[in-house]
Amino acid sequence: MAKLGQFEFPEVSLQESVDLARKIYDDLGGEVRRDGLAIILGMSPAGGAFGAKISALRMWRLATGRGMIRLTDQGIQISRATQTLRANEIMRELATSIPIFNELHERIGDASEDRSVLAVILQEITGAEMPEVMRRVATIDRIFGGIRGLISQQNAVIENPDIGNDVDPQLSSQQTATGESDALPTGWIEFRYDDGALRMRETVENLDVLIGTLESRRNRLMEDY
Repeated sequence: MAKLGQFEFPEVSLQESVDLARKIYDDLGGEVRRDGLAIILGMSPAGGAFGAKISALRMWRLATGRGMIRLTDQGIQISRATQTLRANEIMRELATSIPIFNELHERIGDASEDRSVLAVILQEITGAEMPEVMRRVATIDRIFGGIRGLISQQNAVIENPDIGNDVDPQLSSQQTATGESDALPTGWIEFRYDDGALRMRETVENLDVLIGTLESRRNRLMEDY
C-alpha cells in the first residue's frame, strides 16, 4: 500500500489482484496463510513486492486478514463468476473501491493527460508536496489507467437507474410467450446472444459497456480455439 497525502492506493492493478484472488479460490479454497502464499508465488513473505500484492488484495476489497488471507464475498464472487456480464458488473464495483481514483475520474474522466498535468491535478487533490507527487505519479497513472473505463461504466449505471437489463445476463422480462421480444422504446438498443440479452439506452457510456462485453466474449471464444 502506498500513500499520497491522506489518500492510500494499491501498487498492484485490479486485474492482477483479481487473478491472484482467483488463484487463491481455485487452488486453495479461498484462504491461505500469508507465508504459504509467498511460497506458492515464489516470493519472500517479508519482501516489499509480496507485501504490495497482499495490500492490494485488501484495498480492492478482495481479501481480508494479515497472517491468514481470506477472500471476501466479492473476492469469492469474482472468482466464481462464469458469465461475462456478471464478472463485468463485479469488476465495475471493485473499480470504485479507491477514493483517490474516484477523485481523479471526477476531474479528468476518460481523457488522456500528460503526466505533468496529472501530477498537478494529484497535488490539488491530495495536498502533497510536488516531489512526493512526482515519485508516485507513474504508479497512479498505471493503476488508474487500468480501471478508468470501469469507473465510467459504473457511473453510467448509477446515473441511469432506468437503464433496464444493462447488466442482466438473463432474457428481458419484456419477452413475450411466443419467444419474441416487444419493440424497443425509442433510443434503446438490444444485443441478444445464446444465453441472454443486453438491453440499454443508446448513450456513449452504455455503448462502451456493450463494446466491453463484446471484447470479453471475443477473448473467451479465442481461448476455446
